[in-house]
Parts: sequence; C-alpha cells; structure tokens
Amino acid sequence: MKMVKSLLLGTAAGLVALTGAQAADLPVKAKPAQYVKICSLYGAGYYYIPGTDTCIKIGGWVRAEYAFHSGNSDLPYIVLGGGRENRIDSNDLGMRARFVLSADVRTQTAYGTLRSYIRAGFQKTTGEGHARVYTERGFIQLGGFTFGQTQSFYDGFMGMGAYGNAYAAAGSQSGANGTNVFAYTASLGNGISLTLAAEDQYNRRGGIWDTTNDATNALVIGGLPGPASFSDSYNIAAVTIGDHAAVQFPDIVANLRVDQAWGSAQIMGALHQNRAGYYGLNTVATAAITVLNTAASPSDAWGGAIGAGVKINLPGLAPGSALFIEGTYSQGASAYAANAAVMGANSAYARFNSTQVAAAWAIDSIFGTQGTAATTFGQELTTAWIIGGGIEHYWTPAVRTSLYGNYTKFDFNANATAMFCGSPQSPVRTLAGAAPASFAAPLAGCNPDFVIWNVGTRTIWNPVANLDVGLEIMYSKIDQNMDANLVALNYAGAGGRGGAQLYAPADMGTWSSILRLQRNFWP
Repeated sequence: MKMVKSLLLGTAAGLVALTGAQAADLPVKAKPAQYVKICSLYGAGYYYIPGTDTCIKIGGWVRAEYAFHSGNSDLPYIVLGGGRENRIDSNDLGMRARFVLSADVRTQTAYGTLRSYIRAGFQKTTGEGHARVYTERGFIQLGGFTFGQTQSFYDGFMGMGAYGNAYAAAGSQSGANGTNVFAYTASLGNGISLTLAAEDQYNRRGGIWDTTNDATNALVIGGLPGPASFSDSYNIAAVTIGDHAAVQFPDIVANLRVDQAWGSAQIMGALHQNRAGYYGLNTVATAAITVLNTAASPSDAWGGAIGAGVKINLPGLAPGSALFIEGTYSQGASAYAANAAVMGANSAYARFNSTQVAAAWAIDSIFGTQGTAATTFGQELTTAWIIGGGIEHYWTPAVRTSLYGNYTKFDFNANATAMFCGSPQSPVRTLAGAAPASFAAPLAGCNPDFVIWNVGTRTIWNPVANLDVGLEIMYSKIDQNMDANLVALNYAGAGGRGGAQLYAPADMGTWSSILRLQRNFWP
C-alpha cells in the first residue's frame, strides 16, 4: 500500500512538471472575435464595417424581362430601327436579364454624414453575344453636396416606381442611368429643400440641324435630317444629335421641393446652352474644307425649361395609392419635355407602314445659310411642352395597378419652319420628288410640328415579399402635320419596309407590352 501511494504521488509530480513546461510554450490567448454589429443610425440593413465607425448596406436586384413588340424597357417601335416594322429590325419578342448590386456606405463627420453610393451590374439582351456592363449610380454626398452620377434634379414624379413608364414620351426623366452632377441641396425645414446643380448637358441634347445648302441630305431612319455618311462640322462620323459643337457649359438646374405626409411637390427649371458647329459641311470623306464657311458659325443660343409636378397620396384608398401630375415647357431644350433616356441617344421618331411614314424630329434648334450667305439664319429655337399624369392604386398590399398618359407637343417657329421646308437639303419633297428651292419658298403643305402621345396601364403583383411580377401594356402614337396630298418624305439613305424611296406622311401608332419579374434585396 505504501508502495502504491509513493507511485501515485510521483506520477502526479511528474505530470505537474510536464504541464508547467508545456504551458510556457503556449501562445498568448487570442483576443475575442469581433462580430459584425448592427448599425441603426440610417435604417434597416446597415452594419458596421469591423474595426471602423463606418456603416454599410449591401443591396441590389435581379430581373428577367420579356418585351412584346417593343424594345426592352418598353421602348415602343416609334424610335430607332424598330419603327421600320419589317421582318429584320422589329422583334416581336425580346428578352433581357439584368442584375445589379449596390453599396451604400456612410460615416458621421464634423460636416455631417459622408455618404458614397454605387449601383451597377451586368445585363444581356436579345441580339447581344455577351453580357455587358450596366451602371446606374456612383456618387458622393457630404454637407448637402452631391458629386457624381445620379438622378437629374430636374426629374419629377412620372417614373412611378421601379418601372419607367412610356420611355419615348414620359415626363422629364434622366432614365435609369441618370446623369453626372455637381449639386448642393439646402434643407429649409418642414420637408422643404432647395437644390442648385450643374449637370452634364449631353443627355439633355435634342437635335441641332444645319440646313446650309452644301450639306448632303440622305435621310436615314433613326437619324436627323442632314448628313448621313458623314456629319456636319468637325464630326467625321454620323451622329444622331446633329451639328452640336463640343460641350462648353453644363446645364444649370434648380428645384424647390416639399416632401410631407400628404405627398410631394416640386417646381424645377433648367438653362441649356445650344452651341452649334460651323455653317456648312466642313468635314467630308477626304477631309477637305469647303470654301463657303471655314470659320463662320451661328451665335450660341441659350434655351431652357420650367416645370412642376405633384404626387398626392390618396388616403381614401389603400396605403400606397397616389395621384401623379407633371408638366414642362421648354424652348431649345426639348429633352426636358420628353424622356432624356431616349433623347440623349436619339432625337428622331419614325414608324413605317408600306409606303407611309410617321416621322418627327425633336430638334432643339435649326440654323443655315444659302449661296453667298445672302439669306442667313442663326439658331432658331424650337418649343416643346408636355403634360402627363397617372394614378397608382393598391387593390391589396400585394397587388397594385397604374394608369397613365402623356401628351407632348413640338412647335417650330416661322423661321425654323421656313428653313425646314425651304432648304434644298430638307427631307421634304414634292410628290414628284422635287426638292425645295430656298428658304424664301418653302414647300406648301410642309409643317414639321408634331405631337407624341401615349396611354398605358401596369399591374404589379407581389406573391412574396420583395418579388415583383409586373405586366405593362402601352399605346404610343405620332401625330404629324405634313400634308400627304402635297409633300412626301425622302428616305434616300435607308427607308422602311418599302426600301429607299419617297414615303407619304401619315399619323401612326403602335401597341407594346412588357413582362418583368424582379427580386429585390435591400435596395
């Protein structure tokens, strides 16, 4: 027994010595793991970036889109090649998949909240071999200032949620891609704010057309009157926005806005510089300079727009139901009276049917000279205005329907009409195919004024939270003012279903529809 006791004590002593030796070799105990903490300063979905006082929210969405007899995003076939309405250009079905990720990063500073926000992704559309990059937002905000890519501060309320309605003739919208801005917003209290912004003018450019008599006149679908194989002034390649010179000044935009429990209202204004190139065709295929006008150019002309809009919540209906009304009047700034997402890319509207065409051009200004410049017009600004409205009603928290309509009118003054209808380079012809002779003798029956209007409805169902299933149906129409008994339009460059020829002017409309499924997560 004494022997057993001695053995046990000896073993225990050995273990203690061994444990002490090994303990001396162990590393220092690790610090407790720092778990992600919820950041409640800015609402749901934010958390602290570990080790910092900066909060971040990750969001985005995935969308599947099916367009019927329209371009994707419900771009009706009254613009671009789809208006040709033939078996080659006009898809009866188009598909698009798009996904977007967003990051909203915020930090409290001595100057207020420092915020940076990005939203971008990829999309693949029918006709594209590979997916392409898609960007929507990328801006910084601090102390009331906004720098970068965001929604125009002129934009009103007619976007009506996640879906843009009536892309070719909506209220003033800079579109999903927004625009580049340098802006300051002052909060005046009680939900009232005042913003002054300098915005990139490129997306707000309508057409500028030089009617000078040494320019070619091949009219191509989707393009402005004037050069087709090469452009006016210094632009060697054809462009769809005409004879614009290089950007000199941004658009100056201001708005006064109120957001309260009853809804929202806004008045807005914009100044827009129309800066044209030179009189005449100054760049040709051989880079030769015409003798007529090597340095002469029309004076710059400032246009602008003024508008107002209101969104009124409808308390007598289900929560979320609202009424929208918006209007804009513009001169020399037509992209503020129509959707800039279309206008910045293309200023020409057209729809063909056999030997007829409904054609119209959203031109901001026209200028030109004839012969030895005995008859010269500087920039003549055109006028455009729009009135639109809509109502969105929630039948249940999961089902809502919108009804909307827009009416847009473009007007050319007397001098602009004389150039459009009198220039030998005009697309307007007599029924026999003769071109106009001069500004002083415009063709009878020629009137470039036009109206675009549309009506539509959209229903969205949310079968589960954050999943939208929406169907939109829309009718769009071009009403032009050319007299088909007296004049025809010369599509010598590329025409409609009937090929390159003279087309009889006519009023035309088209139906379009789009089905969207969208999964949203922390927008």
